[in-house]
Amino acid sequence: MPMPDIQPLEDAARSKGMSMLNKGLEVAKEAGVSAVGELIEAPSTVQALVEYAAKEKVDLIVVGTRGTTGFKKLIMGSVSNGLASHSHCPVLVVR
Repeated sequence: MPMPDIQPLEDAARSKGMSMLNKGLEVAKEAGVSAVGELIEAPSTVQALVEYAAKEKVDLIVVGTRGTTGFKKLIMGSVSNGLASHSHCPVLVVR
């Protein structure tokens, strides 16, 4: 069985990610906040953010949480928990 071509899916995800990033930067600009954005592609969100923070010598990571608990958290994992566990700088989790 031939492997399906997933390139269109990757392209769509990248395009959606850039759209969301640009919208966030525009909201920050309208609020008078100086912000920069970078789209990071990686298989692990936690690993990508931890490595980026270390590379950029970030002083603080601020991350939101939806407050999932129990089985849903076990299945889906938790980016905020992973960042708090693996980051080399302080992590502020906002609920």
